[in-house]
Amino acid sequence: MPMFDTGGTVIRKTRHNELPASIKHYAAYFVLLAFCTLMFVPLISSLSVIGGDYKLHLQWAEEIEKSHIINLPHPLYHVLVILAKSILSINYAESSTIVVVASIFFLAVLNYRILIANASPSIATILSLSLLIVTPIQLFYFIDHHLYLGYIGISIYHSPTMLLLKPLSLLVFCYALRSADGPAYEWPIGVALALSLFFCGISKPNFLIVVLPAFLAFLFITNRLRILLSRAHIYIWFFLPIFAVLGLQFFQTFILQDISKVTKDAENHIVLMPLETVSHYSEFLLPKLLLSVAFPLVTLLLYTREFAKDDRLIFSSCCLIMGSAFMYLFAESGNRIYHGNFWWSAQIGLYLTFIFSIDLLIRNYKEFTNSKTRAIKYFACFVVFFLHLGFGLFYYKQELVNYSKFW
Repeated sequence: MPMFDTGGTVIRKTRHNELPASIKHYAAYFVLLAFCTLMFVPLISSLSVIGGDYKLHLQWAEEIEKSHIINLPHPLYHVLVILAKSILSINYAESSTIVVVASIFFLAVLNYRILIANASPSIATILSLSLLIVTPIQLFYFIDHHLYLGYIGISIYHSPTMLLLKPLSLLVFCYALRSADGPAYEWPIGVALALSLFFCGISKPNFLIVVLPAFLAFLFITNRLRILLSRAHIYIWFFLPIFAVLGLQFFQTFILQDISKVTKDAENHIVLMPLETVSHYSEFLLPKLLLSVAFPLVTLLLYTREFAKDDRLIFSSCCLIMGSAFMYLFAESGNRIYHGNFWWSAQIGLYLTFIFSIDLLIRNYKEFTNSKTRAIKYFACFVVFFLHLGFGLFYYKQELVNYSKFW
């Protein structure tokens, strides 16, 4: 089954009161676009003016436009902002809003294309939009007033490069999985994988450092490692882009120290400092971790056999584990030690486990609800999911009204 299955493009004869599938899909895309516009334009336009990360990145974009020199290892956001600004004759904040909201819409479309294979357009649309908002179940807010710190974030808004990275990471994930699926291999999939890896890397390198070990772990767990490593295509379309992009970024960041020069900071390096960056900001790390992963964890516990047989959940869980290792174990030395730049890796892995946990549930709806006991288990999973959604809506409101006050 294709990873992005729109439910078929052939329009068959339908009853007089039914719409062709393609019209339903276009209607769903319109709803996704309208929601992203209404929900995120006010927030992102505000953050593009007052948000710390936005102001810094837009300052770098202005310097790139004036000097025509790119000193950043991940310049995709900045280049897109410059292009949108030039083409549309708008300012940097407006250009940033268009780029970021377009990225969020792209993610919503990818969510929909994945979920529509096993759900109706209306259900796929609702869940796709919900996945844009879910956050950890931030119960400790009532104790420490933190909605972000100490948790593994899922939906965050304060980093434009992270919002650009999420849909690109989902593309990389899906094409990597396609490359390991079946004995045959199509070169268009390889080209798509290589391009998605490249753009993913130059948006932010956090997923590339995760997907490499996670993919190898996935292949080992599913007994495909030896077979796939015997095929030349995986070296050309997967390993080569990752090592090329990460190698250049590592050289630019930690050898030439270009980031430190741009930010006028002291030299920095990657250091092993278990729990240092997360414990600096928050207590209750273990319960906050569990509240971050509650939905996929409950799905795993209630449907262990089905979870363990699902390639997408195995792979996404490997991404989450690898990303969490970076978040909890590593830091950057120097002035950026508490910036939490490895946290993004865990957040991407957690997002992937969310969407494919949802997919597991809707794909097995009939089997999982064929008795009262099984229906209760199924209902319990969605209760937890909608708890994530409820806290996500609260977090969105706080970011819109009181940016960063309750991080």
